[in-house]
Amino acid sequence: MPENPLPHQHFDEESLSQFTLAGEQMRSLYHSLPVSLLSSIIIALILSISHWKVIGQAEIILWNLLLCGTLLARLILWIVWHNLHQLYSTFFWLNCFRAGTWLTGAAWGSAALLLFAHDDTIYQALLAFSLAGVASGSMTSLTVDKYSSLGFVILAISPLSVVIYLESGPTAIAMTSMTVLFIFFVIASSARARNNMEEQLNKNFRLMQLTNKLNYKQKLEKIINNAQSIYIGEGDIKSALGTLLNETLPLCQSELGFIGQVSREAEKKPFMRALVFGSLKKDERLLENFRATNLPDNGEYRNLDNLFGMIMQSDKPVISLNFSRDMRAGTLPPGHPAINNFIGIPIFSGREQIAILGLANSPTGYTNQTADELEPILKSIAQFVLTMNHEQQHEYDKAALEASTQHTQTILNDIADGIITISKEGIIQSFNHAAETIFGYRAKQIIGKNISELMPASHRALHDEYLKNHVKTGKKNILGIGREVSGLRRNGNEFPMDLMVSRVFQNGEPLFIGIVRDITEKRRIDDLRNQFITSASKEILGPLNVIAEAINRLQTNDQGILPEPLQHAVDIAQSNSVKLQKLMGDLIEMQNLSNGDAPFKFETQLVLPLMEEILRRNQAYSDIYQCRVSVKADATNLTIHIDTARFYQALAQLLQYALKLSEAKNEIQIRISEERSKIKVVIGIASKTLTENMRKNLSDYFGSHNNPVNHGQYAEGDLGLAIAKEIIEKMHGKIYFENKADDYYFAVEFQQAAKQFA
Repeated sequence: MPENPLPHQHFDEESLSQFTLAGEQMRSLYHSLPVSLLSSIIIALILSISHWKVIGQAEIILWNLLLCGTLLARLILWIVWHNLHQLYSTFFWLNCFRAGTWLTGAAWGSAALLLFAHDDTIYQALLAFSLAGVASGSMTSLTVDKYSSLGFVILAISPLSVVIYLESGPTAIAMTSMTVLFIFFVIASSARARNNMEEQLNKNFRLMQLTNKLNYKQKLEKIINNAQSIYIGEGDIKSALGTLLNETLPLCQSELGFIGQVSREAEKKPFMRALVFGSLKKDERLLENFRATNLPDNGEYRNLDNLFGMIMQSDKPVISLNFSRDMRAGTLPPGHPAINNFIGIPIFSGREQIAILGLANSPTGYTNQTADELEPILKSIAQFVLTMNHEQQHEYDKAALEASTQHTQTILNDIADGIITISKEGIIQSFNHAAETIFGYRAKQIIGKNISELMPASHRALHDEYLKNHVKTGKKNILGIGREVSGLRRNGNEFPMDLMVSRVFQNGEPLFIGIVRDITEKRRIDDLRNQFITSASKEILGPLNVIAEAINRLQTNDQGILPEPLQHAVDIAQSNSVKLQKLMGDLIEMQNLSNGDAPFKFETQLVLPLMEEILRRNQAYSDIYQCRVSVKADATNLTIHIDTARFYQALAQLLQYALKLSEAKNEIQIRISEERSKIKVVIGIASKTLTENMRKNLSDYFGSHNNPVNHGQYAEGDLGLAIAKEIIEKMHGKIYFENKADDYYFAVEFQQAAKQFA
């Protein structure tokens, strides 16, 4: 058993103190033995010569033989200890020394029987002083062991005390008392010497413990510093972990070890990925072959039913002191190095297990204290594994970002609209393929230049001023609002384009995204359409008005003269001419609205009187479709801010369309209400027979998608719906079609005006 245990070997302080005290006692006793033997021989020689003529020579020779025999035996014991003391335990050599000391004490005590001069007090005193001197001399060498000193004194002096007491002389009692006192002094001196030695040894032991801890801490710091230096110098976490493991193995007296990374699947089931392996075994080639075959780097281990699985599911170290008999271990694969004992230490970051340190084949075994003493190593492993996780996540995110960027760039290049991004200083950052086509620049030619390069000279100063004001004040102005502007191609030609500008933030700085569309062709087609409508309206409305007037006079003047079939034809012609006049009027109105040529004059008005006036003006339509119209308001003072004439025009179109869809002899209800500071006007449709396609068509048209009305379903009045929608939206209102429990209606919403009427 080693005298200086490694820090990870567990001994309680008391047992280790006793163990060290016994060793110190043994060394002190054996080191003083030669001097003790020599002094014994000298005293024995003096005593023998002085008593040679007083005592029988045979007794002197016998006593010398006894004493010399014990001294020779102790000398042989000293020689054997000096050469073979490592083969046996400290307590074995200590007990052997005590036995020799007790035999020597008995040999000195026999002098009281063999060398006592019964009739000569002088020689009695000489014998007493000699034995007392021997006993006193023994105190210098035997005081460290109370058993040796006490046994020697009792066996050496007690026989003389008994003999003197039996002589019944005047000094017998005094001599006996002195002997007892001497034995007491020996015991006290031995105890004091032992206490002093124990105190000194305890101080030395604590000092040794502190030194060992400091040395152990320094070794741990050196291992960690070496690993960190490798990571800083090479940037390779696996190399750093390999160094950390290979330098930890000898510190823990372990032959084998590994570090594994613990990850979790989507269902939170853990698995281990091997990172590095370490070994102190001499035959590295066979071990490397086994690793390459069975333990590849980054190999994943998902079996939770063996020892490794227990570690992944535990929050404490898993220890196996006899691996071959451990039912948890399972069977090692062929070629695996033998494992005698093992410890698996889970490593955590917060509450999440992220790694495992495994150690095997320590001659002293493993305890939970092993994991406690390796805490700095475990923290370093946790830091390296966390760094590895972050790097892996970074690489994954980087790859995903690159893929997303490539995908986004592909979409941007394939999109028909030009997309341009600029900085807050107006510098172009990106320029997609469609923008290249629109403006005639290659991306590399225009990126880095000011966006004003793409504008006519008359707009450049305004744009730069707008950017400065926006950055300074934060006002959005045109952000999120589409508008028509002029662009400048590379060849110097100006062209019309739609522009939508939005803003995002990148690294805390604003980035502006402009979406442009070349509307040259659209503008050309619109111009052609407008020219056609203008020309057609002039060419058609003039003759149409004449025809309508002629038919009207024919009906008025020749009433009752024309034959009935001809009269019916005249009525049809008159009705169609009215419809055609209305259609042409709507067409011109729609053109004016779309071109922005129709001015709006906003004012605050009560809603209820407006709707009553609309009913009065459209009473003829109610009579034609044979439906009664009623209006009901939750309050009479509800107001909106609108253009009155345009409001009449829009709501009349909706009412006429509702009359057209309603069934004859039914009532159409108009309801006016307030909901969350908004005024809502609902125009019902008195019909239960609207098909699903008809309802879907109207919902889509008035919805967010603005799908056109299916003209196959609604031939008459479709243009009126478009006019109503355009007018209401230009007055900042909202229109939609609703269907609730077979109730169909148009709903129009306006923000309630601030002004109230009594």
